[in-house]
Amino acid sequence: MGAFVRIVLFTDFTFLVHFLPVVLAAFFLALAVTPRGWKDGVRRFNLGNPVLAGGSLLFVACGSGSFIRWILGAALFNYLVGLAIGHARRTASATGRAGPLPEALLTLAVTGNLVLLGVFKYAAPLPTAFTDRAFSAPQLLAPLGLTFIVCHAISYVVDISRGHMSAQGSPVGAALYLLFFPLLCAGPLVRYRDMGPQLAARRATMAAFAYGVRRWLIGFLKVGFLARILAGPADAVFLTPSTELGLFQAWLGASCFALQIYFDLSGYADMAIGFGRMFGFRVGENFRWPYGATSLTEFWRRWNVTLFDWFRSYVRLLLEPTGAKLLVRARQVMLLFLCVGLWHGPGWNIVGWGMLHGGIVALEQTVLGARLARLPGPLRHLYLVLVVLCLWVLFRAESFTGAIVMWCAMFGLTTVADPLPLLMTPIQWTALVVGGLSVAPLWAGFSRWLVTVDALTTSILILVSTSVIFVWRRCVNALRFTTGRRG
Repeated sequence: MGAFVRIVLFTDFTFLVHFLPVVLAAFFLALAVTPRGWKDGVRRFNLGNPVLAGGSLLFVACGSGSFIRWILGAALFNYLVGLAIGHARRTASATGRAGPLPEALLTLAVTGNLVLLGVFKYAAPLPTAFTDRAFSAPQLLAPLGLTFIVCHAISYVVDISRGHMSAQGSPVGAALYLLFFPLLCAGPLVRYRDMGPQLAARRATMAAFAYGVRRWLIGFLKVGFLARILAGPADAVFLTPSTELGLFQAWLGASCFALQIYFDLSGYADMAIGFGRMFGFRVGENFRWPYGATSLTEFWRRWNVTLFDWFRSYVRLLLEPTGAKLLVRARQVMLLFLCVGLWHGPGWNIVGWGMLHGGIVALEQTVLGARLARLPGPLRHLYLVLVVLCLWVLFRAESFTGAIVMWCAMFGLTTVADPLPLLMTPIQWTALVVGGLSVAPLWAGFSRWLVTVDALTTSILILVSTSVIFVWRRCVNALRFTTGRRG
């Protein structure tokens, strides 16, 4: 499992130095040698897509070990079922009779994917390799993004069944969608009807590559510096015995973890978006300044956006249901957040975390929302921060008992004669301040400034590539001249 952790994390030396450069070089070499007649048509990526699919398969194989057999089997199963559903729909359309076969195949596929997820994610224990908390939500990684693979597989067969997209005729296209390596760690989730058209037609340009580099760098800094630095004091607080945990230390630890998990998940989403753009894919945003919200409902409109899009599209569960009685709407919200907890699991504390979120969101949409709306904006934001910090404690704690210990310390319900001092280094304090200031947009013109950064990055990349080609041509000509004189 050690190799699994090393290659799954995008900040790892092995991934950055060995895997990613090879895949990028092979992909753009495949585009360069693409026959001229293909370059402006739908066959432009006929060589590049197999390279990406092979790289993704290598990523999965290095990260999953013997589990690769099940992943390959699941990918092949969904590919074949997708073909069968597409054929059955075409036959039904030609004959004018809609038989039960498409629905039966869809039920088989969805059930098979959920069983695979249930057995290997919830029934199997979390690998001991994750006990070092190298990632703030390790249950999303075990085993190797299976949650995301299953969600993509369900999207694949459902979109084909609904007629939103055709099945991939080539197993390469299906494998690339199901196993695209940037999406396997922490998302975003991408619906098949959004990514399917891009498998054949997309733009892999220097400008897109420059944008991808900038998004990757932002994500890398979020994960590799802010999240990793803040993980130290967060872990120290959650490991402190209840007899030594004071009020200040408890709030500080909860704040560090709230920032750690945000920078981890949003950082990996940024890197996934960046990698996608490098290869020509457009992937949707997953985080939209959630800590700048003024209610928990608004927080979840901005946090893990693609997950709620997926639930709305394929489970028919809405964050803000309308047109029903209050109790029915509250029940739908609770069911949605039960699914959110299970998606983030395993762990009863994480399921409880989801249900508490659902209960508060349901209250906001029934009786609490009107009262919150009458409060000033700063007070509503303070309410949101306090609620989210308290609920993150349950997510991070190893058990309900551990969460209760933290809550008691946070609200001064325990008497600690001599609390253990939490010694934070200057760089940890700096990360805490920088992280706290950067979780919400402080400057309205920030996005416009990033366009300038993209243009500058594009110019630098063009300059560097042109210089390398010029030097290489001069060296080749000099070598030919020297060889000719000797001859």
